[in-house]
Amino acid sequence: MISGPFAQVLAAGRSQFNARVVEARRRYPAFDVQAFADFLQNSVAPVMQAVAVHMPDRVAIIALTAYDIALELVGQALTGAGARSKIVDRVWQDLLPAYTHILVNAPAEVFALLTNAALNIEKTPGARPDQWLGEMKKIAPQITSLPALQATGQVLAWRAGMTHFREGALAVADTLPSALLLQLLEAEPGSDWLKIKTQMQQDPWWCPDVARRSALSQGRTVGQFTGFGGAFPAPPELRACEYGFWVKSADRYFLLMADVYGAVLHTSSKDEFEHGAVLTDIVAASLQDSTLQTRGARHVLNLPAKELLLTCNLHTAAVSSPFTYGISLYPLS
Repeated sequence: MISGPFAQVLAAGRSQFNARVVEARRRYPAFDVQAFADFLQNSVAPVMQAVAVHMPDRVAIIALTAYDIALELVGQALTGAGARSKIVDRVWQDLLPAYTHILVNAPAEVFALLTNAALNIEKTPGARPDQWLGEMKKIAPQITSLPALQATGQVLAWRAGMTHFREGALAVADTLPSALLLQLLEAEPGSDWLKIKTQMQQDPWWCPDVARRSALSQGRTVGQFTGFGGAFPAPPELRACEYGFWVKSADRYFLLMADVYGAVLHTSSKDEFEHGAVLTDIVAASLQDSTLQTRGARHVLNLPAKELLLTCNLHTAAVSSPFTYGISLYPLS
């Protein structure tokens, strides 16, 4: 049961809040009133409790903002028993209260930023929303402004497997204090950020965390058969490009992007696969039987040697086969 200052706000504006629910039911015919009540009690109330402790005179205005956003989330079936998302409640129950010190001055922006970011990560195959949530909560006391929150969220989303955020994350990284940035990237305190940035720009498989780099000796597999929850209905065909690899699997097309933090498959088109800009004549690795030799290492592949295919772009070796649905990725350096 909702109690405390939040309950008082709801009671004082009962007619106004009820009118908002009536409007939401008109806009969303499948609006779940019980799901909305549950979300208010289980997810909005913890945020409002944190606000009441931090800045009690802001409870009423923030409650109104939170109420309207809650109506939208329930109306879009992003919370509740049949929700399309499993992460929204976690953001509101666990993450938003950690950012009360920023939320009290920009509630709509913070609600939207953290909720939308989590939803975006959750729906991206291969990304790691649990990692992002945990690291965002851990770093919260050090984030003191909305721009810093935006930049931090982007950097940590990139580190959580959103490989396509790479360029944007490196661009906004310069807006953060160097000590904070080194912590976000798991670099040694006192390291030279400009040198780290230069190395990361030159080689997408390099990062300041030695343990993470070492783990890449095992490579990374992307794809798998649709029947087992993967993306490929047939063994994939690859073409190298500047940003990664164009991929064809039966009548499906993708752009595969990968780096030290993860790999993602973006929906593409037949035209892009057949006519998109490609890289050719890159001889940076070789295959012999089930062994891949790159500039930096020798990898024994856990794949049958028959008809293995090697495709390289400037930084990555991709191994595929007409007998497997996965794509094995290895750094060239």
